[in-house]
Amino acid sequence: MGLGTFLIGCLPTYSQIGVWAPILLIILRFVQGIGLGGEWSGAVVMVIEHAGNRRGFYGSLVQIGFPVGVAASTGIFALMTQLPEADFLSWGWRVPFWISILLVGVGFIVRLKLAETPHFKEVVERKEVLAHPVLEVLRRDWRSFLLAIGITVSEVGLAYLLTVFTVVYATTKLGLPRQVILNAVVYAAIVEFATLPLAGWLSDIFGRKALYLAGGVFSVALAFPLFWFLDTREPALITFALVVTMTLTHALLFGPKAAFMPELFRTQVRYSGASLGANVAAALSGGFSPLIATALLAWAGSYWAVSVYIIALSIITIVATLMAPETARDALKS
Repeated sequence: MGLGTFLIGCLPTYSQIGVWAPILLIILRFVQGIGLGGEWSGAVVMVIEHAGNRRGFYGSLVQIGFPVGVAASTGIFALMTQLPEADFLSWGWRVPFWISILLVGVGFIVRLKLAETPHFKEVVERKEVLAHPVLEVLRRDWRSFLLAIGITVSEVGLAYLLTVFTVVYATTKLGLPRQVILNAVVYAAIVEFATLPLAGWLSDIFGRKALYLAGGVFSVALAFPLFWFLDTREPALITFALVVTMTLTHALLFGPKAAFMPELFRTQVRYSGASLGANVAAALSGGFSPLIATALLAWAGSYWAVSVYIIALSIITIVATLMAPETARDALKS
């Protein structure tokens, strides 16, 4: 993950190597995706298998990495945009990617101190470690796999739409200064420092499904008002809209997700099942969401098509949540 990010900052430009520049960018994005695919699921499984009956809260602490990353990356890009436009386009945009190499060292140190969880040690002692856990997920745990995708598509789609597409929409469609929308995204991410663990804690009390259903319903309800506020072009109202929307939609879904998704799977396939479910959902509704939203905006000439898209993703998550078992009060599947 860190090396892929660092190398993006080293890419030659289109004027230097032509079409190979975007091709290499896409390849490095795949490298990032592969890294993230293993990182997130491994982290949350490691935490919740140690967390006892407070899996929602402790799992949500892993999720704080998202707002930390959004605030840090958006903040440093906002800082770099203060450079003269020519400097930003020539070298300034590369600096945030280069700095990310420091995280590689942090990750390496953390790994030297980790031990396996008691749940996985039991599987090892019983000699039940699977040689091909991904195939086992698709063969025996396919229903949990489909539910994992369903409960995730809205959350991951919202993450990209609220942090990427809104920037494109505000700067190109509304003609706002880049700094206005970047500041709003940073403030919304900072608020999630508190709302994510709060959502995880509440899911331990009221259940995972209650938080997910609330997040899905709010996602439907706010799909149009979000753009009403953006269209005012008022910085304070735009910031308010992003903070409220991020809190009532993404936080309510993303906070409990660290516990809810792995809880759907047995210990033998928990890591692989959570990773596969999360990343298939990310591929379907995450990476493509800004592209789909941009295409819908161009087709419709207005935000209404994007709002309908958000509602469609939210309905999928609501249906999947209703079909999923409540896992908050049960012991982890062995």
